[in-house]
Amino acid sequence: MAILDDKDVRLVVGNDGKPYTVVSYATDDGMGPIRMSVAVDDGGLSALVPLMRDEIMNPGGTFDT
Repeated sequence: MAILDDKDVRLVVGNDGKPYTVVSYATDDGMGPIRMSVAVDDGGLSALVPLMRDEIMNPGGTFDT
């Protein structure tokens, strides 16, 4: 059971002037570490396979990749 299950979607303009959709998730199963995932796409072909990154943050603030 997740204690934290947070999703955020934002539309941002990059330094290149293009609009990007940024979707972020943070999930916590109550055991300590928090998984954070971010996906970015520009609405073109990258929407099919967006740039993604996953990180796990431990309670002490360190990251496992």
